[in-house]
Amino acid sequence: MKKRERSIEVIITILNGIVDKSFQKKLIAIIEAILAMSGRVTMLSIARWNNHYSYRTIERFFDMKIDWLQLKWGLIKDVLGDELILVADESTITKAGKATFGVGWNYSGLLGKAVNSIQIVTFAIVDVKKRRSFPIFTRQLQKIRSKQESKEKHDKPGRPEGSKNKNSQNSQLTGLFRVLYFYLAFILKHIKIPKLKYFVYDGALGNTEGVQVAKRNKLHLISKLKNNSALYFPYQGEQNKIGAKRIYEKTKIDFNNIGEEYLKETQIEDGIKKEIYQFNAYNKTIGRILLNIVVTVTTNKKGKKSRKINFSTDTEQSYQKILEYYSLRFQVEFSFRDAKQFFGLEDFMNIKKIRIHNFANLALFMNNVTYLYYEMSNFTQYSISDIKSLFMGKKYALEVLKLSDNAPIDIFNLDIINRVSDFARIHRNCA
Repeated sequence: MKKRERSIEVIITILNGIVDKSFQKKLIAIIEAILAMSGRVTMLSIARWNNHYSYRTIERFFDMKIDWLQLKWGLIKDVLGDELILVADESTITKAGKATFGVGWNYSGLLGKAVNSIQIVTFAIVDVKKRRSFPIFTRQLQKIRSKQESKEKHDKPGRPEGSKNKNSQNSQLTGLFRVLYFYLAFILKHIKIPKLKYFVYDGALGNTEGVQVAKRNKLHLISKLKNNSALYFPYQGEQNKIGAKRIYEKTKIDFNNIGEEYLKETQIEDGIKKEIYQFNAYNKTIGRILLNIVVTVTTNKKGKKSRKINFSTDTEQSYQKILEYYSLRFQVEFSFRDAKQFFGLEDFMNIKKIRIHNFANLALFMNNVTYLYYEMSNFTQYSISDIKSLFMGKKYALEVLKLSDNAPIDIFNLDIINRVSDFARIHRNCA
């Protein structure tokens, strides 16, 4: 069945009851301007490309306190499938100068070096069947500068006398772990994501504090360990009658001699062999929590081996799901890419905290808007370039028709507008 083309106005009416009509009108004008414009996306370019609001009005919009979590969730909740996971990742946005709030030297994985920039963290819901991420929550990360530590040295190096062992599962989270825990708890408190069981993050959470981020929010964590991590099988021998019970074996697992009983799958393609092993084991950096380990050993044509170690705190989860969910974490990277390339995440000139927050959230919100536009229209393929070409073509066609004397916008002219807007697209006749 052929879907009808929908307008941005129809999509934004989904937010009725979340925001008022005045806010919806401004949001529609801003969205249409971003989709129609060429070049950098800034507050000034938005003011130039929309036909309704001045630069001062656009400024006031970005100075507002906006509940982006409810906006994003309200927009996408009805298009999500039954199998969902929650992922998060950080992104570096390069900046020039020193005036931008939170600017500093941060490492950029894309550039491979530290750059003058700001950092954001984004949480996204991934629809497993659609294999697509929907950003729902974005915050700017700030470096916490601690006071200068005392230069006084201890009389004796090492552990202070009289200190007692602490249960790592009850320890206070610090740094990034504390931030992620707080944001994750905030999200789960304010929106109800159906059947959510798994939180996926990169190897930064492959430790005790990282596991506690998910566990304290009643979620399972799927992450990654270092390829040389020391893993131990659960202890199978007889326990001593006196003293603490042994948890794991004395010798660590030899990755070059993993038992055949743990081999789940072997793949050979173009002379490259891939073996996938699965077993439950302990890692000393993650306390006394039994992990569901998936080791992928790849042997190239020259016989050189490399391995990747993924884990889940759900000991009953299949290895296929662990690998699939971890690979889907990278979908949020595509959201960052599109937001930077098309929606101004790398372009905005704002330096105030509230404006940075609103622009970053708007840029990632646009990913959800364009996908909904695709879902509600008769596009054969999802292409942001085609959607932008459509809106740009309509914009130019309408401006040309306005210059014509006595040229009402009737059905004939609407057909001309659609033909003009279709010209620049890659996949033509799809809207």
